[in-house]
Amino acid sequence: MVMARTNEIMADPMLLLIVEDEPLVRMVIADFLRGSGFAVMETGTADEAVGMLRRHEEIRLVVTDILMPGALNGFDLAEWIGHHRPDVRVLLTSGYFNESHLPSRLNWSDRLIRKPYRLAEVARRVTALLREPAAGP
Repeated sequence: MVMARTNEIMADPMLLLIVEDEPLVRMVIADFLRGSGFAVMETGTADEAVGMLRRHEEIRLVVTDILMPGALNGFDLAEWIGHHRPDVRVLLTSGYFNESHLPSRLNWSDRLIRKPYRLAEVARRVTALLREPAAGP
């Protein structure tokens, strides 16, 4: 787990959690978002992410891959967040899913970025999600 500090995008420091099982992908997106002014924590599984979300109430947004090792995948994590941390926004990423594969119980089509993604697009989507009212993921 790694943490950086401060951003100028919002009035309060915004802490993001990156959940990605591929270390190189996780490092690149985390470093880019830190360079964009966000505080960032990282983990490689959704199972670990749940523990981090329980311990760190200051997390405001989770960027999560969909397919990962462990008991939970990105969809499961998003559902957990909706039930336990509705103040946290979620952005899903995957190289293997399209909108037709999204579970019908979740309305995620506008919160899915396909890999390979452009780093600037991730930062733009993160910023937009953080500006939305907190009413669930």
